[in-house]
Amino acid sequence: MKKLLVAGCALLVVCAAFLTVRAGAQPAIIVANPQYVTFGMVGLATGQTARLNALALTVGGPLIANASCQVTFDFYDATGKSLGTSTATVAQGAAVHADLVGTSTARAEIRGTVRAALVTPSAGVTPVTPVSGGCSVVPTLEIFDTLTGQTTVVLQQTTALSVVTPL
Repeated sequence: MKKLLVAGCALLVVCAAFLTVRAGAQPAIIVANPQYVTFGMVGLATGQTARLNALALTVGGPLIANASCQVTFDFYDATGKSLGTSTATVAQGAAVHADLVGTSTARAEIRGTVRAALVTPSAGVTPVTPVSGGCSVVPTLEIFDTLTGQTTVVLQQTTALSVVTPL
């Protein structure tokens, strides 16, 4: 069943890319659920750094020439206020990360989110277009000592978040 689902998604991505190139326009955005997850709250103190990591899993070969995975990292405080955001492009089998350095005088409760989407090169246009689905990452959140680099905690459990895709 899982192989059938992967094959169906792959066919959908390939068809969208073919139709986009054939029409001579920018790639279409496929309406599907990108991977979007959050970690639970964790404490961050002065002298510590929070790091969100994302390892892009291989999906059985390149579905679209020059396709990669766009990963967006976000950090939030306990009230939901954004503490920082970062976006990186990563190839299959490689990893990327984003850091948040603890600078407050008191311990702060933070959480991180990771969003991943397949990115295809736009036909004749320099910017890339994110395409939902087809990209899978393994996210982790770690807290480590900024000076020594020694890891204090690693979180692997995430909760999926809903994404509203405008039509």
